[in-house]
Amino acid sequence: MSHRMPPLQRGFSLIEALIALVITSFGLLAIAGVSLKLAHNEDVARQRGEAVRLAQEKLEELRSFTQIEAQAGKVSWEGLTGSTDTITDGTVLNGEAYRTNTTFERSWSLLDTVDDQWRRVQITVAWTDRVNGAADKQTLSFSTIVSKSDPFESGSLAFPLPGNTTLKRPMNRNLNIPIPATDLGNGQSVVQLTSTFAVVFSNDSGYVVLTCTKVITTAADLETGCTESNAYIVAGYVSLNGSASFPSGLVMNTAQLSGHVPGQTTCSLSDAEDQNTGNPIAGYKYYLCVVSVPSEGGAWSGTMRLAAPALNTGSTHYRVCRFQYADKNANDNMNNIQPYVNVADSLDNQNYVITSASTCPTITGLDTVSHQNCRGSGSNSNPNRANDCPAS
Repeated sequence: MSHRMPPLQRGFSLIEALIALVITSFGLLAIAGVSLKLAHNEDVARQRGEAVRLAQEKLEELRSFTQIEAQAGKVSWEGLTGSTDTITDGTVLNGEAYRTNTTFERSWSLLDTVDDQWRRVQITVAWTDRVNGAADKQTLSFSTIVSKSDPFESGSLAFPLPGNTTLKRPMNRNLNIPIPATDLGNGQSVVQLTSTFAVVFSNDSGYVVLTCTKVITTAADLETGCTESNAYIVAGYVSLNGSASFPSGLVMNTAQLSGHVPGQTTCSLSDAEDQNTGNPIAGYKYYLCVVSVPSEGGAWSGTMRLAAPALNTGSTHYRVCRFQYADKNANDNMNNIQPYVNVADSLDNQNYVITSASTCPTITGLDTVSHQNCRGSGSNSNPNRANDCPAS
């Protein structure tokens, strides 16, 4: 009789299963740790990205000033200051609620002064890591420079800037230099006001650098008869309305100015010229005044007046009206809103119109306001005639 052997029993014992479970658990724990670390790093990267964006937004805000001089309701270079703010979930930025899982503390400071041509900016954004708490304070700092470039001149960026200098006109010189100025070929240009008075400008800065007591035609003429000067110009056109005519000897009167150097402040008046043909433009005059200040960077204030005996004598008397502009991107001085206040730059397009009518003319797109009332006969009609309509 034969006996069959029972089949072999194969499988895992309880101990083997427990060992496998322990090994698997260690692996799962390692994977979970890596996943948590990746999630944490992703969270930190997101927060750092948000911090960079918040710093960049503040920098662009500091660079978005629309004018140099401080003025209520406008962002200006002189109004830039340092400060701090806090951004949390729900904080409104640029009209929208900001969404974040932490709190950002943003601070910024400006070094140097408003009188400098540029200012150093330090922006810091700090936040608390929500995983490690206060023990893991995160901070980003940025340093840069904000330039004092006047936004009013931004249109000239379409033209090349030779020599990496300041803003230029197509004539390869600064915007503040009058178009009629003659280039002397040495980096300077000259405007001849009278046979005994000429004004020399730097082509780069646009500032008046010399005043001369003779006719200047070449750079060699500057060697004698010229002195260094600190001055600005005020220039524009005087036009006619209706039946008005130009009084003889019409000039600009600067007696109502302050902060200037009287003996070195003068004006000239000439026929307006077509810049393409050089021919006079009927009914228009071009004036240019040089207003000197005691030192570099100084400022002057006051009101400019047209002066001529024929404005308020004889059978016909006139009203002088001022073109006053409503450009929101320029300051009051540039917009010809008088009296001028703390003028520390040259002014162009400061235009006037002479009318024999009782009111100022209405010109489409431009506002005119009464600047000088020289109408009527006798001093009793205008008690302030001596100041409002000076004879010289």
